[in-house]
Amino acid sequence: MKQLRLYRTILREEGWAALSKKAGRPVAIGLFMFFLLKGIAWLVLAYGGFELLF
Repeated sequence: MKQLRLYRTILREEGWAALSKKAGRPVAIGLFMFFLLKGIAWLVLAYGGFELLF
């Protein structure tokens, strides 16, 4: 958990370029995929909920 908190802090303060330099490319790709999948999941839930109501 400490590592994830560190990576998110680097991402927030310095951006994706600094994260890939400091933590490595696999970590940057992993975080990008996590946030991408999280966003897609919310869209699927929102669309599915809309379809259930209407």
